[in-house]
Amino acid sequence: MSAADEDGVFDGAAELDVAGQRCGVRVRLAGHLSPIDGRYHWQGLVYGAPEDLAAGKAAQLWIGDRSAEARLVERIPSGQLMISGTGSPPYDLAAS
Repeated sequence: MSAADEDGVFDGAAELDVAGQRCGVRVRLAGHLSPIDGRYHWQGLVYGAPEDLAAGKAAQLWIGDRSAEARLVERIPSGQLMISGTGSPPYDLAAS
């Protein structure tokens, strides 16, 4: 599945590429259209990313054949990485 559910949340398999290092991960993502800038802002958690990935890095997130530029925001105490992006997300919004 590469589409968000009826609540606008995508939860599934993805690939994270940081500086050419690509790894399989699971993500849980959601977003919204900002009335301030008129752009779609999405964010969420990355599960299973290598522990040496540091916050603040640029990344490319792939879900199926879709991808989007992203930023690794921070690693939370439970170990997951927070990720965010602006613009078209790497998942289909059709179901949301």
